[in-house]
Amino acid sequence: MGRFASTVSLYARYREPYPPAFFSTVAERLALRRDMRLLDAGCGPGLLAIGFAPYVGACVGVDPEPGMILAARAAANHAGVQLQLIEGRLEDLPENLGNFDLVTIGRALHWMDPEATLRVLDRVLAEGGALVTCGARPLKGEANPWLEAYDEARKAWALDRDERRYWIDHGAWFAGSRFRVAEEITVRHRHRVTIADLISRALSKSNTSPEVLGDRQEAFEASLARVLEPFAADGSIDEEIVAVATVLTSQQRIQAP
Repeated sequence: MGRFASTVSLYARYREPYPPAFFSTVAERLALRRDMRLLDAGCGPGLLAIGFAPYVGACVGVDPEPGMILAARAAANHAGVQLQLIEGRLEDLPENLGNFDLVTIGRALHWMDPEATLRVLDRVLAEGGALVTCGARPLKGEANPWLEAYDEARKAWALDRDERRYWIDHGAWFAGSRFRVAEEITVRHRHRVTIADLISRALSKSNTSPEVLGDRQEAFEASLARVLEPFAADGSIDEEIVAVATVLTSQQRIQAP
């Protein structure tokens, strides 16, 4: 069973969303065209691939979790989007796929091996192409006054409580490669979520997944509900998120020894 096998049904529906304005803004800034090819590495249930597909000519998603590929295929069919989906690790990507003008990586970079990943990226990314890492998170502070209590309650049950691995230092991760951060594109979005939504979001995370919690899941859900209820009105809470695209570009391909 993969790390995310028990979270597939929760991931796409409850993770912090990428709003439509995020995709249109990134597409405009990168001047995406219908003659371009996009590879979404670690595509999960296809959130990025489906969002960017209307702005490019061909879109390929790769993920090692079978359940995520099935979820991406179902979501693409529902959205009326054409995706080529490949079950497997990025480092095993077939060489006959050719080059891509854009490679996107969402909430997956922290699970990837830098050496193996950079080797594949160097092979598949076309000259002049861009690598874009994406994420979305709630804003800390006054924008989301409930967030600190929620995070503390969730992490108390987590398998990996400090969660340092989830924060990427792009300078360190891509050190020694041909990729350099060119710009960061941010889009803010405010919406309403329910207490049940935020509990399901916590269950969608690998370190507080149903598999990790086991028979503690009911108590975990109750503990989150208790800390969120003071911030809710009719079971709902305002949330402001920021979706971030970090754009990395390169001028020269590394030559194989």
